[in-house]
Amino acid sequence: MAASVFGSLVGLGGGFVVIPLLRVAFGVPPAQAAGTSLLLVFANTAASTVGYMRDRVVDLRLAVPLTISAVPGSIAGVLAVKRFSPTGFDVAYGVVLVVLAVLVLGRRRMTSRPIEERTFAHNPRVALAAGFGVGFFSSLFGIGGGVVLIPLLLILARMPPHVVTATSAFVITTTAPVGIVAHAIGHDVDWIFATPLLLGGIVGGSLGPPIAKRISSPNLITLLATALILAAVGLAARHIL
Repeated sequence: MAASVFGSLVGLGGGFVVIPLLRVAFGVPPAQAAGTSLLLVFANTAASTVGYMRDRVVDLRLAVPLTISAVPGSIAGVLAVKRFSPTGFDVAYGVVLVVLAVLVLGRRRMTSRPIEERTFAHNPRVALAAGFGVGFFSSLFGIGGGVVLIPLLLILARMPPHVVTATSAFVITTTAPVGIVAHAIGHDVDWIFATPLLLGGIVGGSLGPPIAKRISSPNLITLLATALILAAVGLAARHIL
């Protein structure tokens, strides 16, 4: 539930918190960690998306093409994660988190565009290409597609953080089921962990949107970067210790 509250605040689902926990504390293999985490991410973002849609902060012009191309990307991600060794998975995941955190911290010094302004990300070709990456990384790491959308929309397109968070949650909600089904077919979902994570995700995700409205954009960015770095440190500690 705690991972889901935090995940819904920053548009990354709760996967970036749960994956290090599954890998470090319980030693769950990479493919099972990704598949199991993706269930939490789906429950989390589905619950928070309801609130974001009600508040009308989801950019549907951008979300639709992202969703369309994320479906084949989700299937490709499931196939790719099976080729990772446990160490290779942790290293790749940690590097992605640290790079993302550094980029996000740099975003604090930039001003956001007006909410209604279109950006290069609204170009259908750009959105379709990004959508494939969203689906791929969502299934590969079980983190949801925010790992692609945060740099693209928050850093490059300079969209408002709250709009990025809401749009990211919507796209993950509509595409994660494809990755979940593909992982389940490959027996990559550990239901002993998945069931309580799923229940906590539903509760935590519904609490995120009301909290997000009370947090300023700079503070939201700091929260995101801090969580990403802590998750990377947890994975590194597993191999160092």
